[in-house]
Amino acid sequence: MPKIRLNSLINVDHIRSDSLNFFKFSANDCECQLLAARFHFIDVKAFSAEFSVNKSARNCWDVNGQLRGHVVQACGVTGVPLRETVDFKIKERYVRVVSSLNEVEVLIDEAEPLENGAINIGEMLAQSLAVAVTPWPRAVEAPETFTSGEKLPDHPFAGLAAFKRQTLK
Repeated sequence: MPKIRLNSLINVDHIRSDSLNFFKFSANDCECQLLAARFHFIDVKAFSAEFSVNKSARNCWDVNGQLRGHVVQACGVTGVPLRETVDFKIKERYVRVVSSLNEVEVLIDEAEPLENGAINIGEMLAQSLAVAVTPWPRAVEAPETFTSGEKLPDHPFAGLAAFKRQTLK
């Protein structure tokens, strides 16, 4: 079973159509740090995947498998670190871009194009991790609302709001 890195490409011309083609990915410390920085996570403790790539039709390949990880994100309200375990099913379809519209019809929502005859598997895994985590994590103790008088963090219109309060007095 070949080992995959985040910069790995899988050349589809080397994918055997008569058998399952299994791959395994386990992020090293450097890759975990790169993913944490890219997606603004506090930390990526672990990230791995096992998957197969199979030719499903002419100019069409399917990636199926399981992605697992442990991510630490900041609560969107309090900034408190929140740990999350990710267990995500991978299911992607890739197609070869063809020169003639008569050769294949692809709906963009249902398939990804190959890049120079290859599946950018590292990028697909990274994007799948970003999709699998909670998009706006919230700590249990985070307040539902803010009451009058609480200091809110500055926002782009803070100066305008202060000016408006002055003119109303």
